[in-house]
Amino acid sequence: MDGLRKVKIMDAKKKIEKEIARKRRLIADGEKILKEVPDHLRPSQQNLLEMYKRRLAALEEELIRLKDKDFEND
Repeated sequence: MDGLRKVKIMDAKKKIEKEIARKRRLIADGEKILKEVPDHLRPSQQNLLEMYKRRLAALEEELIRLKDKDFEND
């Protein structure tokens, strides 16, 4: 693998890792706040949390793919 491509993969991994950390914080904060949300608003907040969790899972899968790709090309 050429150096430029490797740098791009490393940059992409760093961006995804930062986004994963951000999503995890949002989810943790959202779960804390959910306890205080009135019952009539809770379903929409739970849906939003589930959406963030699905996006987090997708980012984690993408990170694994990038790490595998980087490992294969070393």
